[in-house]
Amino acid sequence: MTLKNENITQRKPRILLVDDNRSELMMLSDFLSGYDYHLKTTGSALEGLEIAKTFLPDIIVSDVVMPDMDGFEFCRLIKNDTSYSGTIFILASGYAEEKGTLKGVDAGADDYLNKPFKKNEFTAKIKAFLRIRFLQDDLARTNRKLNKALRILKEYKTELEAKNNALTQEKEMIQNSLKQISLMASEREKTNIELERLNQLHQQNIDGLISILSSFIESKRQYHRGHSKKVAEISSFLARELKLPDMTIHGIETAALLHELGKLSIPEELAMKNPEEYTRQEKDFLSRHPGQGASILEQFSGFEDVAEIIKHLHENIDGTGIPDGLEGDDIPIGSRIIALANIFENLVYRRKDIDTKTAFETIEEKMGSRLDPTLWPLMHKYAHQHPVNEEVTVLELRLLELEPGMKLAGGIFTTSGTKLLPIGTVLTESAINQVVQYNKLEPVVETVYVVS
Repeated sequence: MTLKNENITQRKPRILLVDDNRSELMMLSDFLSGYDYHLKTTGSALEGLEIAKTFLPDIIVSDVVMPDMDGFEFCRLIKNDTSYSGTIFILASGYAEEKGTLKGVDAGADDYLNKPFKKNEFTAKIKAFLRIRFLQDDLARTNRKLNKALRILKEYKTELEAKNNALTQEKEMIQNSLKQISLMASEREKTNIELERLNQLHQQNIDGLISILSSFIESKRQYHRGHSKKVAEISSFLARELKLPDMTIHGIETAALLHELGKLSIPEELAMKNPEEYTRQEKDFLSRHPGQGASILEQFSGFEDVAEIIKHLHENIDGTGIPDGLEGDDIPIGSRIIALANIFENLVYRRKDIDTKTAFETIEEKMGSRLDPTLWPLMHKYAHQHPVNEEVTVLELRLLELEPGMKLAGGIFTTSGTKLLPIGTVLTESAINQVVQYNKLEPVVETVYVVS
């Protein structure tokens, strides 16, 4: 039965096997025959060097003891040639000696295997190194794109500074004569048009940088595909419901897209791990990522407010959070919005082991401690306009339309965030009267959601 390749890359991986023992070569070729790899074999290290010049292998597996040239020298020649900068070199020997391993390391080998080979271990090694090989290629390509974007931004910044200097000189000329004033007015108009064009290009490049960073974050967080975009969508909805200024909404949306930027600095094995399998220590370690992400963004002009929002994502409304222990309204509104949107998206849209009602109840328990309770009614509004379970029909009613026997699809809150009745409550006449009476003392959110 032919095994399927694990889609490590769009290009077929190239592997060169070198061993003067023909039976060993045949065995290794047989181990890899079920995978979609491009294989070449030879019994000579000298011939292997010639093959490598045109084949440019991703991985070379070479025996140590060979007649024309030993594997150590073969490895050294490959590693010292910049043409093979990304090539993985694996040495293999039938002698399990520590000095052999050390000599292989000195030669630049990426691994040292002992014969006889076990098929499962050998193929697992090959697949693991191929992942490393192509992830390095992906990272290099992404870095080139990022460097290009940064270079363009720097060029536009220089050009913008030159235009600003030109404006300064023009202002000095205005003082000389009325004739110069008329001339400068015309020149200023032309310059303003050019500045507007440059500002638009500058904003386009900033948006491009945001897109690149967001895509890069997504590519390194296999269990969070689409997470940042969904959090940005929810955060933008909440910000608009609060009627915040357009610039503020744009900043919050940008911060939501980049809120996991700091996680790029975590070890690869932790980034590829399912978040539901994190240990307590790993969770504590990851809780520091907003500060790291903010530090990165603070280096770019125009991202100061976004960095501030991300920095305080793990502040708690009761003042027990990090990094500064901010409390209540001292926490930036963008940080409070994204914190709620992030938890909501993880529990309601991403977790498959709990139902929506349980997720809502879990979030309600965090109100007033971890999360801002004044945002929860707006979160309910979003949830019921974007239902997860299409089989459940939710009605949007006003307080005066409530009737006994109705079941709440979302809790009833005051406008200050106090919860009066939790989700799932079956209304009685007494409960409805109590809510109406409470409304006279403190305004209650008029919109109530019930299960049809």
